[in-house]
Amino acid sequence: MADSRRTSREPGKGRRSRARKWLAGIRLLVGTAIHVDRRRALLVLILSPLLNVVAALQAVGLQWMVDGTSGDDRAQLVRGGLLLLVVTVFVHQAAAIATDVRLVLQQRIGLEFDRRLMNLCSSPAHIGHYQDPDFLDTAEVVRQRRGEFGTGFAALVENANLVARCIGALVLLAFANPLLALLPLTIVPLASANHWQARLVAEAERAGAAADRHRMALFSLATDPVPAREVRLYRLSGELSARHRDAFLEASVPREAARAKGAWAVAGGWLFFSGALIGGLYLISRSVIDGSGSAGQAVLVLLLSTRLVGATTGLGWLLGWLRRALDTVSQYLRLVDYPQGDVTTGEGRALPPRGDLVLEGVSFTYPGRTQPALGPVDLRLPSGATVAVVGDNGAGKSTLVALLAGLQPLGEGRITFGGRDLSEVSPQVWRAGVTACFQDFCRFELPVSESVGLGDLKALEDRDAVRAALDKAGAGDVVAGLDAGLDTQLGRTYPDGTDLSAGQWQKLALARSRMRTHPLLVLLDEPTASLDPDSEADLLRHYLRADSAHADTITVIVSHRFSTVRQADLIVVLDGGRITELGTHVELLARRGRYASMYTLHSAAYAETAPAESVPTEAVPVEAVQPETVSAQTAEAEAVPVGAVPAPDTAGTAASDPAPTPTQPPNPAPAPVSASAAGAGSGAVEGGR
Repeated sequence: MADSRRTSREPGKGRRSRARKWLAGIRLLVGTAIHVDRRRALLVLILSPLLNVVAALQAVGLQWMVDGTSGDDRAQLVRGGLLLLVVTVFVHQAAAIATDVRLVLQQRIGLEFDRRLMNLCSSPAHIGHYQDPDFLDTAEVVRQRRGEFGTGFAALVENANLVARCIGALVLLAFANPLLALLPLTIVPLASANHWQARLVAEAERAGAAADRHRMALFSLATDPVPAREVRLYRLSGELSARHRDAFLEASVPREAARAKGAWAVAGGWLFFSGALIGGLYLISRSVIDGSGSAGQAVLVLLLSTRLVGATTGLGWLLGWLRRALDTVSQYLRLVDYPQGDVTTGEGRALPPRGDLVLEGVSFTYPGRTQPALGPVDLRLPSGATVAVVGDNGAGKSTLVALLAGLQPLGEGRITFGGRDLSEVSPQVWRAGVTACFQDFCRFELPVSESVGLGDLKALEDRDAVRAALDKAGAGDVVAGLDAGLDTQLGRTYPDGTDLSAGQWQKLALARSRMRTHPLLVLLDEPTASLDPDSEADLLRHYLRADSAHADTITVIVSHRFSTVRQADLIVVLDGGRITELGTHVELLARRGRYASMYTLHSAAYAETAPAESVPTEAVPVEAVQPETVSAQTAEAEAVPVGAVPAPDTAGTAASDPAPTPTQPPNPAPAPVSASAAGAGSGAVEGGR
């Protein structure tokens, strides 16, 4: 019984919830209009409905003219004509002014919501919302409908005009015949039917948001310049078009079915209103025949009925327009209310000028998943150390980088810097001391100076700082080859824009990361993936050994190029989100575990594919550690600083337990070489990510 009572109350709760959402949407639209332009907003909100009330006086003027003519009352005829003329001219001119003012206001409201939507997506402290399907679907609906924010205000005004028109007609009809005052109420069933149809369509649109997002992604694949080569090479045009059509049908068929279902209710509402209108005209006709009413009253009722018919004709799309706009606003408010977790907002606590970066029991799980992508992890990154992170695809490398950058909230555990718990520090404060070049680096289609200068907004206009960053990243040759130098407009979408190769774009991204001249932490996720061997060697000279001015900077490099990682002070091997090995290059080779296996396989692949006559003997990477060379390499390791002391528990245990010796490939072992020689001359030893 209790369950049945609770179920019976659910529809009422749903209606109250929708009513609250509608009121919240109306408050937001009106408040935004007043915020962006108070005078125009008040003028439109007051003037437009008032005009529709005043316009009803046209029917009164015409009634006076008809009664004056039939009763031979010239004064009444003149009064009616003057009233009709004044009202018509006033309404026409004032409506034109109100329309122009409203159009300007709509544009400003649309721009304001665009700005707010950009901030909603880009301002949160973390990026976890980009891994939440619910957030992505809602954001996709809002992006597709964002033009409705400006027109939503227009829909609100037009519906207010409709209400004012009905009120004016209601008052005048009541004077003609009290029963006729009920005529505007017969619009209610039609309005309810339109509302129900709009709700069905909106629910179908939300259900099809994922398919719409997929459709737009397919459209981008077929029209964007980046995938154009593969689309043509593999003749994907027809396949993409077919999938685009299927995604469209998946999203649109339920929408059209919902619209057709609601059409029956709308048709019933029209029949009810039409019957009431015919009954009203019959009443006034009988009063004229009986002599209790005048011909002018008949004309008045006829004109007001015509106005009601016009209002009712537009009622469907006006209410649907408003319903859709308010639904869009409610979706926007869902993004506003999206939980961001507990984020420290205070910026009063400063960070130590230097210190170790320590992870204690850190883990992270992406939204919608049960298995952690990383952790638990215990790791110490000493001040001034260069740390390389390696592992297979899905090992958790990029997740680790995001956590170190403060871009994702910790699931469990804590991260400290110099003993200060970063959960007590605002993410903005921490990230101000972090610089990075991510694997999926951004290609800012701006002038070169700005594309690089964005790495430090305070120095955006400092061209000397931009040049210095370009030199430090080994990207000076990119600018030297451009006709306009730092002023060159990047991006093929601009008429005079210049496109760059993948390697050149990556060099600019690296230069952008060098704009912060005194970082606490440098994060490089596959920094040499698009670079040639010479550029890679230049990068290593700048990053893998800290200079005296930045001896406290911690550098973390994620890479599959073992010519890069072998020179790090500390190498962290990830597998399944856990640290399985920890140590220097020489130590990990001697341990003959996972790292030694990966290094041997990658080096062997490079040795087999490189022409022997074209590779100097001293530049060939070490293929395997032979028993007789282990002692020599161990002695060499004594001269290489061990840049980390692994924390106890997980990392320490993994590092102290040697893995089984991998099966060595039957390839002849070249002479061992120093880390610096291999890093500078071996080129790109690629591996799977």
